[in-house]
Amino acid sequence: MLKLSKLTDYAMVVMAHLARHPEKSSNARSIAEQTGIALPTTSKLLKRLAQYRLLVAQRGVKGGYRLILPASGISLLEIIQALEGQVALTECSHTERRCSVEKHCLIRDNWRKISAFFHGTLDRISVSDLIRPLELEPLLKQLVVIRKHREYSE
Repeated sequence: MLKLSKLTDYAMVVMAHLARHPEKSSNARSIAEQTGIALPTTSKLLKRLAQYRLLVAQRGVKGGYRLILPASGISLLEIIQALEGQVALTECSHTERRCSVEKHCLIRDNWRKISAFFHGTLDRISVSDLIRPLELEPLLKQLVVIRKHREYSE
């Protein structure tokens, strides 16, 4: 099963929370209280997201964390990569490493194309999309175009 870790899921919740309040910095304690995520986990996530330059950390009495860019400028892909590393569906779809069946593999190139589509989709969905109803229609239209192209090619 392809599944994001709980930590990545929580990172999305934290980023969505900060996107709802872009005008102010929030400290770890208030974010933890408002999201229901444990304070140690929240602190860990905030540090990681700031390390990957998705958040700005400000010290001091009025300090805290806020998004480094508008929510529309931060993609789900960036958040996932900050927590999970490189996004790919199979090992061969993102590395040039050789595998034991490469010489006979008929599907590697297709896995790379599918992985690129998945990667591109995550890159097109922003944090601002998370805090409003997601319009899947444009993405579904892309799938239909791809499917029709495939049927035409066969």
